[in-house]
Amino acid sequence: MTAMLLVGVIGYSPAQQADLPKAPVKAHPARPPVKIEQPFMVKTVSLHHLTSMEAVKLLTPYVQTPGGGVYEVSPNIRAVTVREIQAVFNEMQTVLERYDRDPATIVLNFQLIAAENTNTRDPAVASLDTLLRSVLKFTGYRLLTTSVAAATEGQGVTQTLSADGDPLTLTVIVRELRTEGSDASVQLIVQLNRQGIPASAQNNGVGRPMSELFSTGVRVPIGQTVVLGTSAVEGGQRAMILTVRPQLSKK
Repeated sequence: MTAMLLVGVIGYSPAQQADLPKAPVKAHPARPPVKIEQPFMVKTVSLHHLTSMEAVKLLTPYVQTPGGGVYEVSPNIRAVTVREIQAVFNEMQTVLERYDRDPATIVLNFQLIAAENTNTRDPAVASLDTLLRSVLKFTGYRLLTTSVAAATEGQGVTQTLSADGDPLTLTVIVRELRTEGSDASVQLIVQLNRQGIPASAQNNGVGRPMSELFSTGVRVPIGQTVVLGTSAVEGGQRAMILTVRPQLSKK
């Protein structure tokens, strides 16, 4: 009897046990992933064309791991010692394969073209005639001379051209050469000067100083022809146009 009174007072019965709120289950904090230290590898890499100091300067920016590095073996030995993890070392190897090689040679094909008001259509420049007429005011274009120069990255070449007997000096510096992929191109610094002529009996004592026709810097895609510059002469009644088409030299 007492048990039933107690049950009635507190309103409890075994059938209602399932309706009682359950204590929240404490979530265990997630454990951080276990970091596995990648072992360092130390290798001495032979070089074919770069000096050891050049290779150190080239590869040092690729060092990623604390304690890693690229070290010169000796000024007299073409090799560097690399201390890095495998993934970074592989990246450095790829960089060396690109830059530690024979310097590529570029062949530069130049055309010097006269622009005049003569209604001339020279078959030698037929591929450029329409383009030139669309951007310049002259009515005739003819080829004056061609020139071929070969150079490697960092080199400069100088050649003498003739524009209807007028001597010109062409100077070209190859700044940067990219030989692979869709961005294969060459960075050129080009200057074209009219040569000075000293006074002599042949020109009745009337000479002329050297003068610059134009100077420009341009990146040219490999295999494409680009107009480098134009220079008006003879009071604007005539102009000289220089074009270039670079090609990689076949070994």
